[in-house]
Amino acid sequence: MQNFLFLATQVFLTLLLILSGWGLGDLRGFFVDPARIGLVTAVLTAAAGVLILRIDVRPIRKGRLPLGHQTVVLLALVLASIFLLWFLPFADRRHIFAFANSQRVRYFGLLLCCCGIVVRLLALRKLDGHFSAYVTLQEKHQLIQSGIYGHIRHPLYLSLLLAAPGFALVFANWLIFPILLVTVIFVTRRVRDEENLLEGHFGERFLKYKRGTWILIPLVV
Repeated sequence: MQNFLFLATQVFLTLLLILSGWGLGDLRGFFVDPARIGLVTAVLTAAAGVLILRIDVRPIRKGRLPLGHQTVVLLALVLASIFLLWFLPFADRRHIFAFANSQRVRYFGLLLCCCGIVVRLLALRKLDGHFSAYVTLQEKHQLIQSGIYGHIRHPLYLSLLLAAPGFALVFANWLIFPILLVTVIFVTRRVRDEENLLEGHFGERFLKYKRGTWILIPLVV
């Protein structure tokens, strides 16, 4: 029940921010564009997938290690995400920082978002109770090596690299470039910290797993 309430609240607030950013008085205008319709459909479909697959999406598992400045960093990212969920639709309606001739850009952004959602669901399904917004270790922490984790070590970060810029492209906004830059910096540091933590905890077992997998994209990196 707690997971359902968290998910329902998250979906409601996400859609409320998007639609209120555009303007609740012009919802017909929002849904004129197929890519924006696709985005809302993707959010609702992802929520249905979480429920059907019984995935626990609650991110606050602090584990058993000191967290340092992680809470501050995550809070800043949450606030930035809230702002962008509202601002990008706001800017789209008012043509602020907008791409010209943007329909193909919008469809490409929707594709990135959908790919990010699929990757995230596959990862969360495997992580189960190990999922945390923090780089930490849970009680009886296991090294997940099956499913999507049998090919790449950080699918959750890949989902972020896909969905964050994809969201900006759905609204045809030039802010995609600073968003992508910040996302890459965040993911790079998190991958480094997480791999150091897992290597220190699992030792040779993690190194063997590392040698047989890719960081984010098979055959690329």
